[in-house]
Amino acid sequence: MSDATILTRKASKNASQSLSREAAGIHLSGPNANKTALVLVSGDPGQEAIEISKVYEKIGAFGTLFSDERLADLLTRHGPLAAVFVDCPLTLPPCVACQRPLCPGAVQCDDVAVAYMMAISSRVRRRGARKARPVNPQSQRVWDVMRLSEPTEDATEPTFSANLAPLVTRARTLQRRLNALDPQILLKETQISTALDALRQPLCLPDQVKLEYRRFETGLAMRESIIESMIKRRLLAPQRTDVIAQISGSVEIFHAFMAAVVGSLHLAGLTLERPESFREEDGWVHLPDLADWVGAATE
Repeated sequence: MSDATILTRKASKNASQSLSREAAGIHLSGPNANKTALVLVSGDPGQEAIEISKVYEKIGAFGTLFSDERLADLLTRHGPLAAVFVDCPLTLPPCVACQRPLCPGAVQCDDVAVAYMMAISSRVRRRGARKARPVNPQSQRVWDVMRLSEPTEDATEPTFSANLAPLVTRARTLQRRLNALDPQILLKETQISTALDALRQPLCLPDQVKLEYRRFETGLAMRESIIESMIKRRLLAPQRTDVIAQISGSVEIFHAFMAAVVGSLHLAGLTLERPESFREEDGWVHLPDLADWVGAATE
């Protein structure tokens, strides 16, 4: 096969991917749990409601076929996809990613990410608006510190906490597997609880939505209410009762659904843009920004 033919085929694949309005959302579970979920959506939230295309749940290992292989197969089968979003961190804290043989300490470190985090912490401390929370580049990324520096932001779990560290490893391993595909699939990151908080006012959701949607006693009703609000505000197209029940029935599928929604919003230019001072390799977390979105409640 000639180089010209290869280039033509790659250009064709890239063109079809750029025209695609399909997005996928992935919830990654622990490596030993069969709770990974995938939801596919389509549509342009800037012009039309989001449509749910496919829902896959309980994606785990099957014999010698690992869950990453099953995800790669599903994403390839339904591709090319314009965006694939995952609900856990994709990058490491600077100290975990560091390859230096000697550590000078955070204050003396010449790593740009560490310096950025220390600068944010110093700015918050000088502002004196509230007690500054400690910065730990062993467990936090720049994004974590940026969120903690906002006066109204609730405490968020560090990127490399005991709960999230195994998922970070899973997500990064999955990305390497997807790098081997043709065309490659690039994962993007969102955080579901923070995304729901960003959607709270535009969708008229309750103040405690980011806490309530996971609770055992009230979570199912809250997840159903979130989906109903999306339909009412014409962000999501009307769904069959069984589809709503499937998506709201578990936190895992709901997470994959919300990641797909953020992916669709991202394609429509309705997510927060990364500041110029924030390096891409530091791990930007995409969140909804519906300031320019025109949605209206149905009668």
